[in-house]
Amino acid sequence: MKKCLTHTWYKFRQSFLVTESINPTPETGKAVLEAAITIQEQGANLEVWKLLLQDSSSLLDVLCLPLTLVINKELSFLSLGMALLKAYRDASQQAPALEDYISIMSQAAYLETVRDILSLYPSLHYDNPAENPELGNILENINNIELDEETAIQIIECFHESPLATAFNKLLLTRLISPHLSQYPAKLLAKRIARNTHQYLIQALIDLGDDIQVFIPNCREKWQQEQQNIQQIHEYLNNEIATQALAPVFDQSCSFKDIYIPLKVKSVNGEQRDLEAWVKKNILTDNNLKKVMLIQGKRGSGKSIFCKIFADWIRQHLHPLWTPILINLQDIKTLSSHLEATLIANLDLRFHSDDDNWLRNKNTRFLFIFDGWDELSIAARNNQNLETFIKQVAEFQQQCKNDQKMGHRVLITGNNIPLEIIPNLPANLELVEILPLDQKQQEKWLEKWQSLPTNHDKNTDLQHFLSNQKCPVIVQELIHQPILLYFLAGMYRDNQLIIDNLRADDSRTVTALIYQEAINWLICKSGDDVKHFLTEAAVAVVQSGREFASIPMLKSRCQDDTTTLEIINNGMIKMPLVYSHLDSLHESDQGIKFCHRSFGEFLFAERLKLSLIDWTQKELITSESQMNWQIYDLLGWGILTKEIVEYLMGLIIGIPNFNWIRLYRRLENFYASWCQGKFIDAAEETLPQIKLRELQNAGIYQLGQRQVDIYAGLNVMILLLAIQRYAQEHEVLKEHIIFYPSGQPEGNNFTYQLQNIIYYSSCLKGENFRSLVGQFLSGAHLRGASLLHINLSYADLTEADLSRASLGGANFSYANLHSAYFIGADLREVDFTSANLGETYLSGANLSRANLSGANLKDVDLSRANLGGADLRGANFDGANFMGAIFSNDTCGDIRWDAKTNWQNAEGLELAKNVPVALKKRFLSESDCS
Repeated sequence: MKKCLTHTWYKFRQSFLVTESINPTPETGKAVLEAAITIQEQGANLEVWKLLLQDSSSLLDVLCLPLTLVINKELSFLSLGMALLKAYRDASQQAPALEDYISIMSQAAYLETVRDILSLYPSLHYDNPAENPELGNILENINNIELDEETAIQIIECFHESPLATAFNKLLLTRLISPHLSQYPAKLLAKRIARNTHQYLIQALIDLGDDIQVFIPNCREKWQQEQQNIQQIHEYLNNEIATQALAPVFDQSCSFKDIYIPLKVKSVNGEQRDLEAWVKKNILTDNNLKKVMLIQGKRGSGKSIFCKIFADWIRQHLHPLWTPILINLQDIKTLSSHLEATLIANLDLRFHSDDDNWLRNKNTRFLFIFDGWDELSIAARNNQNLETFIKQVAEFQQQCKNDQKMGHRVLITGNNIPLEIIPNLPANLELVEILPLDQKQQEKWLEKWQSLPTNHDKNTDLQHFLSNQKCPVIVQELIHQPILLYFLAGMYRDNQLIIDNLRADDSRTVTALIYQEAINWLICKSGDDVKHFLTEAAVAVVQSGREFASIPMLKSRCQDDTTTLEIINNGMIKMPLVYSHLDSLHESDQGIKFCHRSFGEFLFAERLKLSLIDWTQKELITSESQMNWQIYDLLGWGILTKEIVEYLMGLIIGIPNFNWIRLYRRLENFYASWCQGKFIDAAEETLPQIKLRELQNAGIYQLGQRQVDIYAGLNVMILLLAIQRYAQEHEVLKEHIIFYPSGQPEGNNFTYQLQNIIYYSSCLKGENFRSLVGQFLSGAHLRGASLLHINLSYADLTEADLSRASLGGANFSYANLHSAYFIGADLREVDFTSANLGETYLSGANLSRANLSGANLKDVDLSRANLGGADLRGANFDGANFMGAIFSNDTCGDIRWDAKTNWQNAEGLELAKNVPVALKKRFLSESDCS
């Protein structure tokens, strides 16, 4: 039978022979407060209970008082509720009913949480001086809420979804909302309080012990497990989340939190907004569970720091409404069948270890923050697994929307590149991209920098340095990146920033010079000459694909350097650039990691640069066989990142009188031999085998000889393509450096070298030529290449020369082909869906049955092109040249177009051949209208 809350209070009054009934007022709240104070200071007695029950209608009457009285007192409302229940049992000689227990303890647990949460914000003005007449009515409605055993159990299972939570929050909001505290933050506080009440309710139920077991048998173990999970979540938040925002930055003069400023992002439609505000809106908007939040940004744009700062903000201001779980995706070694299994298999989150229901507990909502999804470990870092992971996350988010017991949210950060190589992205991704720091953000950052105690009386006026006439203009552009702004500010403060050291005309070189100077600045702080050690450590880190370099691999790479080996063996690695893990009991767990991935990649580029310099020496200090091994040693592990290539080019461009032609010829000779299988097919021990053994000795088992061979060759191709792009900017070099990845064409014959390489690359598990090299193909010379049915979707082929190439059935969907040359190319049945073909040269190309739907063909040259049977629906032909183009033929039929096909400003349509009648009428109609 259902009983209202008033019935419980009335029953308690009867047991203490109290018969008066009063209406809730501030005076009745004083009775509750005084009872709590007396019990805490003197202990309970009969007179206390009589006064409490006589002068109040419930424990919630205390909320009629000014809230500061409740918040500022060191009281335990939970103890008050427990003592009241015990006193009733002793006085009446009978146990309360389950609904009586829950009626009292839910109020006590709620008040305990009100005190805890509101006390976190002492600067807020909670107390509206005017007495609110609504309070009495709201309290009366609360007291009339009816409970029975079933509803009591439901309250235990999920208090925040109960009618009690709704009613209690209404009462609290009436007290909170004032001219000093608006409705939205007040509601947020109330929601957080309702969520947090569960942990105190569970604690009370455990303390009541056998009294509750009578009503709910075998529940103690379940509640103890629940309490343990809550405690472990608190420990995780305090030990893992709270500490990360306070971690020292690279030179350890301040923490990330000290210098962090909010970032701005732009959405797919170009709208700009504050990043934190965008995420908060996503997670705080009710019924907005479908979308996965995806934040892209360039290396050094502040993604990881945002994750640390924002996770800590959630911990401080929203837990347990939301509980942040911050996951560095380099910690994910293997992907399971679904996200939950992946998390359990890879992460040491103790609160899920003994609880199979941890993701379906309605009292816990997690915000999973996956940082660096493009940085999955070598075991999982291939496009198939990247695609698997993003689909797992999307499915998990959809499941959270459909399953009422879940309701978690997912936020992912990553570099800009990987999305471009993943087909069929899930529809429930909401993407934003981090914008470079604008002028106001830079000024705000510098204000925080200048205000740091460690920077007082030091050179912190970076603007003075930037305004110097000798300061390269490019530097002004580079400080839009947070990491480079920090480097410049730190070096300037320490008098380590010399303008003449940054003089260069190329932005890549200036970026490289800033990194070079910054690393030298940070190394100086360690007091050791460890540059060689760091470059070899960078090779080990990059090649391992993990966050840290293992000791075996470090020792292997530094075996001829006794000084470095002594540093490793004695565990003396102490410098701002790296964190050491040399104190582990197991050598396999020992190693070092760089404070920021860009350090490792830049130092890897530095190491590679040294070898490139050796390979260009006139005296040929490095023999051909030595160079071949060095190529496998440095490049036979995986694919170079775009950042490494840009760092490397910046470093080499900055070398005066660098012999580009000799370097190109030596790399081209290696490439030609590699294409012929010279290294993998050798009868003696092969270079790929030697490198493979070295990697396996360091604990890297994901590769085989063929994979090592493929990566070495493809990386040399990437370097040759980068060298050629640079050479095209210089009149002298571009005559001597012309790289043909598929071989130099002879007459009208096709070349098949690249096609064979692409087929060879297909033996890589989860990766292929397109995903590895596709982003590096801009400006490639592929004239006359046979690339039938090849997949180059999403590839960057801007300004590439594919004239007379045989490309039948190839896939160029979503590729960037701007200003590419397809003159006379065979493009039959090629898929150009949504590709960027702006300003391309397609004169004389055969596009029969090609799919150009949704493609951008603005200002394209289609003169004399064969378009028979081509799909032009939704294509943009603004300004295109159709002079002599063929619109249909007997074999393939007419072109297909629709209302979305844009013919605006197209030229030569009147001279096109076999234009379908319906389309010709449309052109004539539009001509008459104009």
